[in-house]
Amino acid sequence: MKKIFFGFILIISILHLQAQRLSEAATASILSCGAGNELYVAFGHTAIRLCDTNKHLDLVFNYGTFDFNTPNFYLKFSQGRLPYMLSISSFYGFMHEYQCEGRWIYEQELNLTLEEKEKLYNLLIENYLPQNRFYAYDFFLDNCATRVRDIIDSSLIDRNLFHKTNNKENGNVSFRKLIYPYMESMQWWRLGIDIALGMRCDKVASDYQYMFLPTELMAQLDTAQIEGESFVKTKKMLLTESKPALAKNISPVLVTSILCLIIIALTLWEIKKKVYFKAMDIVLFSLVAILSLLIIYLWFFSDHYFTKYNFNLLWANPLFIYFLFRLRKSPTYLLWIAFACLAIPLLFFWLLPQTFNIATFPIMLLLLIRIFNLIKQKKEV
Repeated sequence: MKKIFFGFILIISILHLQAQRLSEAATASILSCGAGNELYVAFGHTAIRLCDTNKHLDLVFNYGTFDFNTPNFYLKFSQGRLPYMLSISSFYGFMHEYQCEGRWIYEQELNLTLEEKEKLYNLLIENYLPQNRFYAYDFFLDNCATRVRDIIDSSLIDRNLFHKTNNKENGNVSFRKLIYPYMESMQWWRLGIDIALGMRCDKVASDYQYMFLPTELMAQLDTAQIEGESFVKTKKMLLTESKPALAKNISPVLVTSILCLIIIALTLWEIKKKVYFKAMDIVLFSLVAILSLLIIYLWFFSDHYFTKYNFNLLWANPLFIYFLFRLRKSPTYLLWIAFACLAIPLLFFWLLPQTFNIATFPIMLLLLIRIFNLIKQKKEV
C-alpha cells in the first residue's frame, strides 16, 4: 500500500513540475551501473538523474524496465517482442536497490545549459506518457544505454555531441567480441548466446554503436568534447562494488572435448565388435535436432535482428530431425550432405563470416564421426 501511495505522489509531483521551469540549481547526470550476477544484468545499466534542490526534485529515469507479469512473457522475449518501458523512481530508491545488489554506480554530471536541461526534462516527461513509454527493446540497437545516448543528443540546442561514423580504422571489434568480457564467469551462457546469434553479430561496430554497453557510453562521455569544453562537468563514484564474485563453472570446452573423446572410443568399439549403439545416436541427434529448431525459430519467426543468417545451422542441421527417425535407413546422399555441412565450419571456419564458439568444434567433430559411421555401416549392410 505504501508503494502505491508514494508512486501516486511521485506521478502527481512530476505532472505538477512539468509546467514549471527548472531553477539554476538543476543538474542533469548519467548514472552508470556495474554488472549483476544474473544474465539480464550482466552488462550493466544506464539511467538519467535530474535533480533540482530548489524544486525538491530528484528523479531517476530508467529505460531498462520490463514486467515479468506481461502475458506470454517468455514467448514475447524469445520473439523479440517483449515491451520495455521508461520508468521513474526517486534517486534514493534507485540507490537503495543497487546498494542491496552490491553493484557500483558512477555519476557523470553533464555540461548542459539550463535550457538544455529543461528540454531534456520535458523530453523525458513526454517519453513517460502512457502512449510513449513502451518501446521494442533490442539488446544491441535499442536498449537502456542507447535510449539515454539518443535523448541526451536530442536535448542539445544548436550543437551536436555524437556522430554516427564508422571507426573501423580505430581497431574496433564486432558486437559479439564486445560482449565477451562481460561473460567471463558465464561460459555456458556465452556458448548458448554464440549458438543463438548469427553473422550480423560479427559486424564491426562503430564508436557510436559501441554505446549500447553502459560502460562504453560512460567511457565515451568521459572524453567527449563539445565546443571545446568537456561534456562531463564532474564524475564521481556513488557506490562501490560489494557483490560476491561468481563461482567458476566447469568449462564448456572441457565438457564437449571429453564427450567427443568418449564418442570416438565408443565408435571404435562399435567398429571392432561390429555392433551399433543406436541409443547413443538417438540422444545426440535429438539434442542437435532441438538446437536446429531453436536456430530456425530465432532466424525466421522472431524479430531479433542479430539472430538472422546463423551459420550454426550448418552443424546443428535440420537433417538430424530426419536422421533421428531413420538412422541407418537414411539415404546415403543425405548423410553425405550432412557430412559436408559439418566439415565446412570445422575445416574452413576462418573463411566464414561468423565466429563459432570454440566449444562447438568438438560437437561438430563427434557428429562428423557418427555420420561417417552411419555411412560406413550402410555400405557393410
